[in-house]
Amino acid sequence: MARSRLLDPINDLITDGGDVLWSFVRGEQLEFPITLNFVEDALSWYGNANNKGYVYEAVVVEANNTVGQTTTPTTIKPNGITTVLTVRVPSLIGNWDAASAYNKEEVVYYTVNGKYYKLLTGAARTSAVTPVLDTAFWTETTINKIYLQFPKSLGTTWTQTPTVETPVYGFFELRVTEPQDNVFVRTWKPVRGMVELLFSPTYSSND
Repeated sequence: MARSRLLDPINDLITDGGDVLWSFVRGEQLEFPITLNFVEDALSWYGNANNKGYVYEAVVVEANNTVGQTTTPTTIKPNGITTVLTVRVPSLIGNWDAASAYNKEEVVYYTVNGKYYKLLTGAARTSAVTPVLDTAFWTETTINKIYLQFPKSLGTTWTQTPTVETPVYGFFELRVTEPQDNVFVRTWKPVRGMVELLFSPTYSSND
């Protein structure tokens, strides 16, 4: 068996998205897809009463922002605000059936080509056109994809607010934990980084 020096690692056995910077104008409300390369199926067990699914946790912690700061903060704010983000997990409905009604963002399995598709728009929609051909309504997807939702209220209760010249920051992390009935429950933290909030001329208390 080959050996390598302890202080000269060349292989990363656990790869992930690493550090990211999410940049928002204050008052924006956006959703982002995250593909979990280390999970084959993030959807099938989710919400199943008999098998508790993967647990997804995402938070933004207020950084120790200061007035007129010229660099990004390197510490969290003492007693700062922690915002829990919603992680949306699409519903895996099963095999596509021409007679069934489907709603936006629901995922189906098309047995003919062995691929998954999600509905782009519609409510209780039925069609005999297969997902492969019905490209105006269906798009190919995977079942290891989840969605992070950043609310428009993010940062509104932080001590410092962004100015024209100075953004404010928070620290972000996503944690994924396996179902609790596994022999050894693994947990990953695949995406970490910072959230940047920029000044918004249109921002109001109604945002």
